[in-house]
Amino acid sequence: MQAASLVLTSYSQSLTRALDVIANNVANVNTTGFKRQDIKFETFISRPAPNEKIDFSIDRGTIRNPAAGPTVTTGNPFDISIQGTGYFQIETAAGTRYTRAGSFQLNSEGEIVTGSGEKLLGDGDQPITIPSDASDVLISSDGIITGKSGSGTTAVQFGKLKLVSFENEQSLQVVGNNMYSSTATPIPDTKSRMVQGAIEQSNVRGVNEITHMIDILRTYQQTMRMLDNETQRQNDAIKRLS
Repeated sequence: MQAASLVLTSYSQSLTRALDVIANNVANVNTTGFKRQDIKFETFISRPAPNEKIDFSIDRGTIRNPAAGPTVTTGNPFDISIQGTGYFQIETAAGTRYTRAGSFQLNSEGEIVTGSGEKLLGDGDQPITIPSDASDVLISSDGIITGKSGSGTTAVQFGKLKLVSFENEQSLQVVGNNMYSSTATPIPDTKSRMVQGAIEQSNVRGVNEITHMIDILRTYQQTMRMLDNETQRQNDAIKRLS
């Protein structure tokens, strides 16, 4: 008698998790480089009797949509968008992290850093320093950073950005602040290109997410009504049997 209640309860829990994932997508609709997520469900089949089968809904985690978001021109020389599957490498206190959010700036030492101060790593996995008297800084599509230094009229190279990619992008784990960690070894990415003075926006489409949220809310409400009806049915049956 309890099988229906168990199935409906497992389904309602999965729907609640799906709502949380969608809410996070909506909250990051304007987050640079954010990738929307979908929840992954799996059906667990239980066979309590030879001719009886019960399907339970199980949340197996989330799947990140790696599709590129739209590119927006900003004019900031240290805003960089990625065209391709590459990721920037960021030096943090917790180790190397990876991101698509290319909104950078210079710190007091002239190092290229994120908005929260973590250093962007270039070739050799080392931070890149731009001289304080540098001008006309240019970043090529393959990441070479050049500019004039002091009163010089000839462009010199200040460093080279490095992009990496992963054989399985789903191996990346969200760690907050729009960054990822991975236990997999990153692969140097020479195919992706960089665009200076632009950033990649979130690939979340707000209208689609809200529509999806409404559909799931309706399904959740229907499921809870069915669960209430099933509970009432069981209570009535117990009263009659007793």
